[in-house]
Amino acid sequence: MPNKALEELKKPTESGESWWIFTFGFGQKYAGHYVRIWGTYETARQKMIDRYGAEWGFQYSEKRWNEWLEAKPDYIPAETEMEVIG
Repeated sequence: MPNKALEELKKPTESGESWWIFTFGFGQKYAGHYVRIWGTYETARQKMIDRYGAEWGFQYSEKRWNEWLEAKPDYIPAETEMEVIG
């Protein structure tokens, strides 16, 4: 479940920590959902692996994710945020 207060508190840091978005692929248990995780590229990825194993699709920076959302064709259904891990 999204935690907007947590999201607003955490802004990218000089150490490389920021929000990372992980999606689930077609046919996977959580297809059509995504998870937002705070950390560096590596620490966020490890948190995702610790929580969901290898059953996920892609890792996006928050900037790239937002660009994709703006450019997303209408025929692609919206994904649902499933969890925020801070």
